[in-house]
Amino acid sequence: MSVLKGSMKMGSQMKNNRPARERSNRRGFSLVELMISLAIFGVIMGVVFGFLVGARNSYSDTRERVQYQQSMRAVMSLMTREVRSTGCDPSSVGFESFGIATTASMQCSMDLNGDGDVTDSGPDESITYTYNAVSGELVRFDGALAMTILRGLNSLTFTYFDANGTVLGAVPLNALDRATVRYVEIMMDGETERGEPVNYTTRVALRNG
Repeated sequence: MSVLKGSMKMGSQMKNNRPARERSNRRGFSLVELMISLAIFGVIMGVVFGFLVGARNSYSDTRERVQYQQSMRAVMSLMTREVRSTGCDPSSVGFESFGIATTASMQCSMDLNGDGDVTDSGPDESITYTYNAVSGELVRFDGALAMTILRGLNSLTFTYFDANGTVLGAVPLNALDRATVRYVEIMMDGETERGEPVNYTTRVALRNG
């Protein structure tokens, strides 16, 4: 009989303890646990946000660099085409191919329509390129209109070579040296609005010399 009473009493205690354990298991986060969780979440979000910002900036830098490179290539292509045609003289008039030849300025002349002069436009027959070191701009002057064709340049240098590839270094070149120019090297050093450097160098051979 006493064994039965003891068993009933133990069963009753177990029933009484069960709700306490269930209430203990159902309890929420403590303040310390919540603060730790928020801190961990904040660190993770900070890392993710920093990565996204870095990726966006990298994309913007790359896009600006590509755009500036394309602009520089387009300008270089224009200059290359016109320098190659310098001295074109189908009527054998005998004009100066280069009216100006300095490290920052160059005047190219060509008789593209064969009328015996180099004063026409459309196509332009007398073009002057000038680099403004103060503004960082490259200006093209066709005899009537001066147009800025490239900005953001840190430097631009024209270098002149004779038929043997020897540098004609006594710039500005005199008339005698200008007549011996057979190659022109154009070196551009620019940067994007975000300060990304962009460099381009090419050497152009004259077709008429």
